[in-house]
Amino acid sequence: MKGRFSQDYHPFHNVENKGKLKVGKLMTLVEGHDYYSQMYKFFKIELIKDEYIVIDNIDLLFEKISFIKSNFRVFNIKAAISDISIDEVKKEVEGISGNPIKFTFENYVDEKGEDRVDLDAFAIHDAKNSFLDQYDMAKYANRLFRDKLSTLAKYNIDYFKNLIKKDELKNKPKSYRLLEHKSEIFLRAITSVEQYNEYGYDFTFVAAMLIFHDLMKNNPGNSYIISSAGLSVSKLEIIVSEKRLLDAPEFGKISSSTIITTNDLGSASLKFQNIIKVGILDQRGFYLFPSIKNNFKGEIAISHSVKIDKALETLKTEMYKLSGSCAFLSSLMEVKKIKSPIELKQRISLKIESPRSAFKNVKEVKDLFGANVNNEITNFAALLELCRKAEELEIDYDLKEKIRVIISEIILDRK
Repeated sequence: MKGRFSQDYHPFHNVENKGKLKVGKLMTLVEGHDYYSQMYKFFKIELIKDEYIVIDNIDLLFEKISFIKSNFRVFNIKAAISDISIDEVKKEVEGISGNPIKFTFENYVDEKGEDRVDLDAFAIHDAKNSFLDQYDMAKYANRLFRDKLSTLAKYNIDYFKNLIKKDELKNKPKSYRLLEHKSEIFLRAITSVEQYNEYGYDFTFVAAMLIFHDLMKNNPGNSYIISSAGLSVSKLEIIVSEKRLLDAPEFGKISSSTIITTNDLGSASLKFQNIIKVGILDQRGFYLFPSIKNNFKGEIAISHSVKIDKALETLKTEMYKLSGSCAFLSSLMEVKKIKSPIELKQRISLKIESPRSAFKNVKEVKDLFGANVNNEITNFAALLELCRKAEELEIDYDLKEKIRVIISEIILDRK
């Protein structure tokens, strides 16, 4: 992996693959998972374990996910806030910029329910701020850390720690979601003990592939390709496109697609959404997303609070409604007139170069769409190629999502 904790981009363009995977082998990814038995029963694995799921690139993504599972161990512990100390450590830790923040769990309960003492973990993602927010002092403490006043920050945190010991409600144990890699332990998130269900990248991939397998069995002639994926130990994005291509005015070849995401660091655990792959040329293309403002119904979103049985039933039932019926696809086919490609490119440039843009320092994006970049946009096909290149950029995944939204909004002429 290119970054220790980053979500890496894997485009699958004309790569050699077997395009199939046995159900029994797929299920090895969730052996030991909290919901393995529920999945086994719900999908009737005993009856289909020797069947092959035929989806282009499924074997390649299986190997990439297997690699992560074999190199990263994810586990959870429970601890009260008063049993945790944090401090800034002056050392280099791979994957963390600057001095890391070390959490010391003085007393905690492990996965087996046994009481333990003294476990150290370095904070990653937003874990530090989530912890400090429990004291309502994230902004203040971060300022002290930034100003190299870590001793003062620790003094304040320890002061509130002693006060909170007397508050049973605030000192209620929480779940601390940990990650072990290369003999180092990291704290990636803090959640509720009772109301949080973690499905994870492994569960999401397995469930999605089993659902598409069921769809193909019940709809002979349907066939799919995993066209791209973004993967880390906490996040997964898979785009599954229909292999059947349609002709659309101005957009060339297009196909109905489904983007499948899970984010164990956010509020939405699982999400399936209809999108469209457009400008397809030799398997390359880019994606148009429906606006979040138009109350579009072509998606399934399941929060962390949803229990496993309901999550599985919802995914399978709603996917049957989504597949083969994409209102968003119909709306694209109804686009009558595309504005000047030069004008569209200029509008994208204005968005990415605005003072508050997340892209103002992202050279890869500005090299494509910057106002001063000398790239001839003489026709719509040239603009499509720019958008294809933008989709293939290996940039931070939050930025990739933002550029997709900008391109979708402007090309579909939303105000």
